[in-house]
Order: sequence, then structure tokens, then C-alpha cells
Amino acid sequence: MPIVGLFAIGRFFFRIAAALWRKEGTRGLLLIAFITILSGTWFYHQFEPTITTWVDAYYFTAITLTTIGYGDFSPTTPLTKIFTTFYVLIGLGIIAGVIGLVGQTVIEDANRTRAKRNPQAQDNE
Repeated sequence: MPIVGLFAIGRFFFRIAAALWRKEGTRGLLLIAFITILSGTWFYHQFEPTITTWVDAYYFTAITLTTIGYGDFSPTTPLTKIFTTFYVLIGLGIIAGVIGLVGQTVIEDANRTRAKRNPQAQDNE
């Protein structure tokens, strides 16, 4: 991919991140999502014997919350199995909220960009 394409993708993600940060009520949800991911990473690093590094703990957390579940890690103790069931139930709702928020922000950004490029189109609607 040419460097110009990477620059355009980076600009797009930065624009969406900035719009998310400015949007009313999103900081709380983003903070809750961050704390959810951080707490899962900490828990699995501390209590799952098959996970020995912070990277593996974060990886397992991300794979679990996105429901990808490659199967290379899985909870092995009763404590981590019970934690995982509740963690998934709570975490999926939080992650779904963030994904919905990002999608809504992308659509709003696209509509704003379209309106700037063609202001007459809005007048005709």
C-alpha cells in the first residue's frame, strides 16, 4: 500500500477518534470499556496459570470480548471459568456499545463530509 494510502487511513482514524472524544457522553463509555479490558487483562494474568505474560493476558481478553475465540487459550481453573462467563456477559454489552458508537460516528462524519462537498444537495431534500 502506498504511503499516501496509509496517511489517508491514519487521518480517517484520527478524525473518528477526535469526533468520538468530542461527542457528548462517549468518554464515560470509552472509559468503562478501557477499564473492562484492563481488569480482564489483570485478572487473567494473575489467576490463569496458562497465561504467563501481560501480552497473552491482553490477547486472551481481546479475543474473548470480541467472541473470536481462537482456542489457543482457555480458562482452566474453576475461578477463571466462572469469571469468564460473567466477564463475557458484561463485556459483550460494553464492547457492542462502543462498536455501535463508532459506527454512528463514522456515519455522522460521512454525512458531514458529504454536506461540505455538496451543500446544494441538502437544500434540495
